[in-house]
Amino acid sequence: HKMGHVYIGAIGLILTYFFHGEENAKHLVQNCINCEACKDICAGGIDLPRLIKEIHARIQDKDGQPIPSLLLSKIMRNRKLFHTLLRTAKWAQKPVKGEDGFMRHLPMMFFKEHDFKALPAIAEKPFRDIWLEIKPRVEKPKYRVGLFSGCVQDFVYPEQMVAAVELFQDHDVAMVFPMEQSCCGLPVQMMGDKKVSREVALQNLKAFIGEEVDYIVTLCASCASHLKHTYPVLLEDNSKLAGQLSDFCEKVIDLSSFVHDVLKVTAEDFDGDGKKVTFHSPCHLCRGLGVHDAPGNLMRTAGMEYTEAAESEVCCGFGGTYSAKFPELSAQLLDNKLDNVEDTGADLLLTDCPGCIMQLRGGLKKRDSAMEVKHTIEALAERRKQQKK
Repeated sequence: HKMGHVYIGAIGLILTYFFHGEENAKHLVQNCINCEACKDICAGGIDLPRLIKEIHARIQDKDGQPIPSLLLSKIMRNRKLFHTLLRTAKWAQKPVKGEDGFMRHLPMMFFKEHDFKALPAIAEKPFRDIWLEIKPRVEKPKYRVGLFSGCVQDFVYPEQMVAAVELFQDHDVAMVFPMEQSCCGLPVQMMGDKKVSREVALQNLKAFIGEEVDYIVTLCASCASHLKHTYPVLLEDNSKLAGQLSDFCEKVIDLSSFVHDVLKVTAEDFDGDGKKVTFHSPCHLCRGLGVHDAPGNLMRTAGMEYTEAAESEVCCGFGGTYSAKFPELSAQLLDNKLDNVEDTGADLLLTDCPGCIMQLRGGLKKRDSAMEVKHTIEALAERRKQQKK
């Protein structure tokens, strides 16, 4: 069957494993992009993506991890090694880095199937270094938050985190950024290594233990969903940290929800310019976290003209490691997405996920499109009224 072994769809991936064996299922289970659409429409409320990832992990544990997964796991489980490699990449990329922040065509000689989008360069300075220079002092904070950056906003798009710091400071939010935090661990889980996924989850949990915060805010919807919903599953056997884990997960909140529902920003906080914008809703924002209205409301509140794109909640095709393993499928999903957002006539495309930004910005760059792609927090911070001293 061209859509699977015998059965199709998410349930088909699971049934193939149980009824036809792991040999017929081991490649199919990797086809899950983790968009959670199957879970969203399942009448029985079955968490199909979780079951698919569990089957993937079982097969990998029995057959052994493939080399790419082994390498990723060895790097991800060691935060210092992971961050050192990212810092080193900043220098290694110089011969192929363009002035526009993208890698020039040379790397595509080795990854021709990925030539449907431009790839971003590593930032000159990660957010964790910038934080030491800009950490604000808030005398009488209304809220205390812990910032979780994830790896992409720390080392590729630190300007997004800086924008959040600026907006939060205006609203009397005290912030901490635990330096022991690392990648949320979702990429290694998608590669089927449950053991290292647990190790990374434990690292991040311990990084925030002891921090007196009201919320743990992340600008990455995928990170937020993984921290909030997957960490309790990964660490469910760790009874010693059960209370701290529950407290951690309860405090995790995505950027749009925090600004919209907690800070409750109003039109008086912004100088709107009427710029025409549209929005791509990341899978883990709309389906993973159930956030649908906050981003659009924020755009209108900030004085932008928001036009909803067709299929705004359909996956853009990134899916982390999925786009690397299945570039042809990723390219098709991206092409459909870009057609829809360009049809709105918007000048600016916003989203709440750095992975989606990487995919969308890279695709529009390849199209030579004039449309900009930014994180929602950047658009809000650029239009905020400066706090009176």
